[in-house]
Amino acid sequence: MCQTPRRFSLSAAVVLLSLLGAPQAAADAPPGYFVDSTQAVADRPLDRVEADGDFTMTIHRRYEGPFELRLLGIAEATYPPRDALIDRAIEKGFEMGPDSARTPLWWCDGPGATRVPYAITAGALEHYTRLTDRFRRHNFREASAHGLFWSDLVYKASIEPQGEYTVGDSVVTNVYVVEMNLTWSYDDGAFVPVSVAHRVVVLARDGAVLTVQGDGETNEMVFISSHIGIGRYQRLMR
Repeated sequence: MCQTPRRFSLSAAVVLLSLLGAPQAAADAPPGYFVDSTQAVADRPLDRVEADGDFTMTIHRRYEGPFELRLLGIAEATYPPRDALIDRAIEKGFEMGPDSARTPLWWCDGPGATRVPYAITAGALEHYTRLTDRFRRHNFREASAHGLFWSDLVYKASIEPQGEYTVGDSVVTNVYVVEMNLTWSYDDGAFVPVSVAHRVVVLARDGAVLTVQGDGETNEMVFISSHIGIGRYQRLMR
């Protein structure tokens, strides 16, 4: 048992080819994974820090030059199989929300602020960033959430060339390794859910996704808000 602090800042140590048309299969990646071609080339901030007030965010993306930026964009736009996430939600009795239709899925549990990331993707970053922006404007109705005491988003991503990298039982050479860490937490006056996700995407120089690690292993901790008491509940999204 532990008392919940007012604010969590749980960030793990972190860590284009122009793609056009419909989402493309991620070569040699786990079955069903695909790259959203529009998101792969979309602009995302290198850094963004909103540290004032009760609704805060910290975004840091680290890369060297346009080539690494292109590969980082592909990694962030790589999505797990849609059918697998829907099947998991049905099996576990999760609620996904009405916005799950006709969009790449990175979650299978929770609508709005309660959403727990199954995979760190551009869509996940956009979702939590949009919520934070609306909370900062105190627009809780549009964000489909009642008033919160605070929220905190931390996202860090980096890309690094590797001469050799082990993928399963084999070793690949001349690849780029992307590491992503995302933490989302908020206080609704009763509970303080904290979701901590980590992802590694390995890419070839031509942008082919070779492997994805960490999806479905989000650590979700739920503390009792300091407004009403103490306590803690923890689970892994498996």
